[in-house]
Amino acid sequence: MSGKLREQDFIAAAGSRQDIRLFLVFGQDESAIASIASAMVVRLGDSEAIEIDSSKLRSDPALLADEAASQSLFGGTRHIRLTFAREEALDAVANLLSAEHAGNPVIATAGDLKKGSKLRTLVEGSPRALSYVCYPPSEGEAIDQAVAMASGLGLRLDRTLAAHIVRYTGQDRRLAAMELEKLSLYYDAGPDRMVTVERDALGALAAETAEEDIGALVNQLMNGDIKLLGRNIVEARAVGIEGIRVVRALQRRVAQLTGLRAKVEAGADAGAVVRGNRTIFWKEQDVFIRQVRQWNSVRLAGLNAHLIELEARLMAAGADLGETMIEQEMVRVARAASRSR
Repeated sequence: MSGKLREQDFIAAAGSRQDIRLFLVFGQDESAIASIASAMVVRLGDSEAIEIDSSKLRSDPALLADEAASQSLFGGTRHIRLTFAREEALDAVANLLSAEHAGNPVIATAGDLKKGSKLRTLVEGSPRALSYVCYPPSEGEAIDQAVAMASGLGLRLDRTLAAHIVRYTGQDRRLAAMELEKLSLYYDAGPDRMVTVERDALGALAAETAEEDIGALVNQLMNGDIKLLGRNIVEARAVGIEGIRVVRALQRRVAQLTGLRAKVEAGADAGAVVRGNRTIFWKEQDVFIRQVRQWNSVRLAGLNAHLIELEARLMAAGADLGETMIEQEMVRVARAASRSR
């Protein structure tokens, strides 16, 4: 079954919709998918978890329905966590949705299933299944999410500081949540003990996550700082920063710069445009001013098209090939930026 459910309503359905056998969350935003699935498990309370990978169901299409109908050995409730590595196990899903009995809910996650995919069509066409698509948030949406998460932890977080957290975590919801939890512990905050986050506290804790700061790498690429790039590629590889995260961070930066550059080309001053944008952290304003002047609209459009193509190539490549590919492309972007100075 498909629908226009809000995220919180989809999560709440895991504990209230007894008519739904399969909850499928999928899309392009991997951190949101993981976060939503985890929140749904929490909604189910003290429930025994059965972990199944879709590859296991290819040779045993009856397993999913059998596990959904079986009782817990410990007498309590149980649920099934199903991970789709690819679009497979369709017979297993069909068996589950058509089975006479299936008391244990299945919370399934998958990647970016296009409209018309067999798995998506099967789930969205069944009244016994519910699906939710996770699209990458805009920076404004990611900031709203950070502010909301902070409030739930007892933190009053203004949008400028929220934007900083969003950027140095690469718009990864899980990493942002971890940073906010650290702040909550630092302040001993809680829903009944609201505390206003100060910039100094954020700076002190952010130093601990410098290794995750994709924003610094993006700045070097867009600035064309080729001399510094080699060392930072090595550091990014050492801490395991995934190439796809770098590409998506670059795409977000290009989108930001495109909007700012349009105003500059319409006659506005670059400094005034950047300083008037509340989502840009004050320490990064000079960097943004430089990049707005450095990249015109035509070059930004060309880079954006290239990044879309690169993302598709990375998704299709293996881990080893993808690592080599992204390092070559980072050098290419930095060289293009250096020529545009």
